[in-house]
Amino acid sequence: MKTKRRYVIVGNGSYGLFCGLVEASDKEILAAKAVRVVECRHIRYWYGGTGGITSLAAWGPCGSRAKDSRIGAPAPSALIADVRAVYDCTPEAVAAFASIVATR
Repeated sequence: MKTKRRYVIVGNGSYGLFCGLVEASDKEILAAKAVRVVECRHIRYWYGGTGGITSLAAWGPCGSRAKDSRIGAPAPSALIADVRAVYDCTPEAVAAFASIVATR
């Protein structure tokens, strides 16, 4: 059975946070400690609700300074190794990430 594609935030041991689409199940990610992320964006820093990464997964970058967040341009695909955490994003968070445009 194929795992449904979902939008997530991935935390790893060295480069921080990434967001994008994954098809792997939690069990597969835990076993490999790695995951392939499609339309992968690096989250350098963000402005939004209090509560850290879980608030980012709930609402995405938000508030009056959301556009000042540093979210990288999407790479077609990236293999993220040393995975420490995976957070499923709400539709609101997905829309908020989509509204942040990376600049050159």
